[in-house]
Amino acid sequence: MLPEQAAAQSYLWLIVVLPLLGAAVNGFVGRKLGKANVALIAIGVMVGAFALSCVAFASAAQGQTLHFRGDTWFRVTGPDGRSLVNVTWGFLVDRLSGTLALIVTGVGTLIHVYSASYMSHEDDFGYARFFAYLNLFVAAMMTLVLGDSLVMTFVGWEGVGLCSYLLIGFWYTDQQKAYCGRKAFVTNRIGDFGFLIGLFACLSIFGTVEYGQMASAVHGVSRETLLTAGLFSGKTLGWALTFATLGLFVGCTGKSAQLPLYVWLPDAMAGPTPVSALIHAATMVTAGVYLVARTSFLFALAPASMAVVMLTGALTAVVAAGIAFAQNDIKKVLAYSTVSQLGFMFIGVGAGVYFAGVMHLVTHAFFKACLFLGAGSVMHGMHEDTDIRNMGGLWKKMPHTAKTFLIATLAITGIVPLSGFFSKDAILAGALFSENHALPWAGKLAYALGTLAAAGTAFYMMRLFALTFAGKPRTPAAEHAHESSPVMHVPLWALAILSVVALVLGLPKFEVFGHWGELFGEFMHPVFAQATELLGIEEHVALWPFAVAWGIALVFGWTAWQMYAGAWRAAPERLARGFPALYRFTLDKFRVDELYDLVLIRPIRGIAWALWRFVDAFLIDGVLVNGSARLAGFLGRVFRVVQNGDAQRYAAVMAVAAAVILWSVLRVGGR
Repeated sequence: MLPEQAAAQSYLWLIVVLPLLGAAVNGFVGRKLGKANVALIAIGVMVGAFALSCVAFASAAQGQTLHFRGDTWFRVTGPDGRSLVNVTWGFLVDRLSGTLALIVTGVGTLIHVYSASYMSHEDDFGYARFFAYLNLFVAAMMTLVLGDSLVMTFVGWEGVGLCSYLLIGFWYTDQQKAYCGRKAFVTNRIGDFGFLIGLFACLSIFGTVEYGQMASAVHGVSRETLLTAGLFSGKTLGWALTFATLGLFVGCTGKSAQLPLYVWLPDAMAGPTPVSALIHAATMVTAGVYLVARTSFLFALAPASMAVVMLTGALTAVVAAGIAFAQNDIKKVLAYSTVSQLGFMFIGVGAGVYFAGVMHLVTHAFFKACLFLGAGSVMHGMHEDTDIRNMGGLWKKMPHTAKTFLIATLAITGIVPLSGFFSKDAILAGALFSENHALPWAGKLAYALGTLAAAGTAFYMMRLFALTFAGKPRTPAAEHAHESSPVMHVPLWALAILSVVALVLGLPKFEVFGHWGELFGEFMHPVFAQATELLGIEEHVALWPFAVAWGIALVFGWTAWQMYAGAWRAAPERLARGFPALYRFTLDKFRVDELYDLVLIRPIRGIAWALWRFVDAFLIDGVLVNGSARLAGFLGRVFRVVQNGDAQRYAAVMAVAAAVILWSVLRVGGR
């Protein structure tokens, strides 16, 4: 990079530093500034970061790749002093990271504005602490997105994990909420260990973990080459890449809440609602999808890993959708919806239709953030009641919230012409026609499971809307519910509008002879060109899967409306009475938490208790520490008998000792 180019791109680090500066100011002196100034600082740095992200995205959209390389961060040298590993810090903006930067800073800014009113009931210290955590999270997320290597991504990865813990357990005086924060932190550490394994595996294979250098290293490598290449310490490159990519995906299952590490996300709803919207809908949980897309050139060379990604996403989408059927907490329904939609994204990147997975990430950020903030508005109007069975009739009480919630519901359901239809159904179509050389049937199975999950999405989301907003108020709290302030419902309308206009990303670009391709797909083509060339993906996609998915959304959405707001209102209660065990099993979230408690938590606690009793209490405290003290005390008591300061006793002991010595000498001499 030329010096003038590096200088021109040096502003990239400001996208990270601005939110970090806001976190520092509000964290250290925010309590003394007053709520208005705290909000002004927090929102101001977000606006600045968004403006810089727009500048960077504009350059990336024109085909430029911005790469600001900093100095050496750390170096590993061999015995001869030769550098073995040289890791620099730097930021990379192309069309993928530029798009994510816009999402994080843009949606993040709207959520900060919403939070200014939502968190106004907190005292000055709590208010400043909340915005400090929120700004810190954005700084960490931008480090993750803009990092030019796996190491930089991992720094942001751990940063968002820390901020997630702080924000989920924000009301730490409540033991249950504090437990939810710890649960999220520990569960994510399991996935992060897999990330580290994948990182070190890539370092062993390539000698670097910078994305550009790794992509150049595998440039020109084909699947046929992988079967014969004798690289990586005598093992084939294919096996090495499979091991590395599976390690990275283990990290993705933790951060993006996939089977079997999804259990932390529903409990993360214990945090304030803006936290749910920012971290667990629009940004942090999509980090795993971004990582797979960012390293698509590696996954494309490991078909077994891609099959695992695709099938894990499909199974997660179905399981989470099934659990959402019977949940009665408005935020829990949206939480399991998030888990399910993340499954769709992994189906997309696992099937090789990377643009569709990323497009669903973008559209999902808009309508899911709108849904979560809408849920917060409902809770605000219902005096923090989250049980949808206690609501009803809120359409007239909260018109702005109800209308934006409906738009977002239709978007996530996949109704034409909203954005969710183009992104989610493009994933299903891509999975149906994908070809995986490790598991040829994986795409068909993922399509079937994804279609089932899409049907579930239409049902549980329409059930949620009907029970919350349709009919008549079912409790006094619903009867006296009120609309939120403009500071809260203006961001709702902005997100709802984005949920609609984002359909432009998926519109087909018609050309001669009926050729068509999504605009977003063509926009992202340079980023994924290397991977799609390896996979041999066809650009022509049939239209009938889109029509099938739309029909399914209409049928199951209409069924849910009839069951919860229409002529079939008695059906849910009859089904619950007719299948009580199944209903209870679904209501109890398939008892996965109980299974983990039985299989993992209790045995680990038992082992920990045994180790504590034997190693800590007996060996360390009992033998080494207390035992040493007792031995010293015993020896002290023994020697104290003759070392008590009595001169006559000393003389007697000396006389006896002299007699014994003399007797011993005479006896030996007599022999």
